[in-house]
Amino acid sequence: MGFLPYETAIKSIGDFFKSIFDFAKTSKEHQSETEIIKDKRDYKEATNIAEKIIDIAQKYKTEMTFADRLKFSRLLEKFQEHN
Repeated sequence: MGFLPYETAIKSIGDFFKSIFDFAKTSKEHQSETEIIKDKRDYKEATNIAEKIIDIAQKYKTEMTFADRLKFSRLLEKFQEHN
């Protein structure tokens, strides 16, 4: 029975390191979630800006060359499909 405190100490040290690794893993997961939320917010802001640019470009569509109007229309359709 003289080894029992030693075994208990080893188990406690093991539990301590396991809790540190669990904390690091959880912290990393939350960091990833935070980055995803930030990326989503940035994407939404970029989309809002793109919509404003499109609104301005729509005003000058008649002044574009035929080729540019065609490209603009196709890009606008793709944008609307993915937005």
